[in-house]
Amino acid sequence: MIARYYLLYASAIADTSFNNGLLHFTHSLEHLLSTVKPDLPHGLGLATLLPVVIKKIYPLTSEILVEIYDPIVPVLKGVPGKSEIISKKVEKWLFDIGITQKLSDKGFTESDISKLAHLAMASPSSGLLISMVPIKAEQEVVERIYKNSLKRLQ
Repeated sequence: MIARYYLLYASAIADTSFNNGLLHFTHSLEHLLSTVKPDLPHGLGLATLLPVVIKKIYPLTSEILVEIYDPIVPVLKGVPGKSEIISKKVEKWLFDIGITQKLSDKGFTESDISKLAHLAMASPSSGLLISMVPIKAEQEVVERIYKNSLKRLQ
């Protein structure tokens, strides 16, 4: 009973922060993945996209992201040119904790990319979230995020 209480309390806090802070690329792009493939768990979809989203937004948000990811990548100092390092370290951390699947492991292929990107840009529910992205959110950027999330970063 106590565990349920704390789980519900944590859920309420998360919901409040999501509603007040809004979410952007990772969630809006993942919602389409789990819509197209309902057997894809939301958290796994988020984990497959996160390293590439970080790589894309880090140059403009390095001072913020360096604080958020300090427990995982403590060597960064908020320097914008380190997006490759942080994205690979976050992906390695995800693999270390057992999240080793990428989009190709869940059945997505390069032939799905343009359709997914089009849906992301056209979906009414994605519009608000994508408008919150700190970079210019064009269809080509969305396509690159999906494409680079198919396999592990090199």
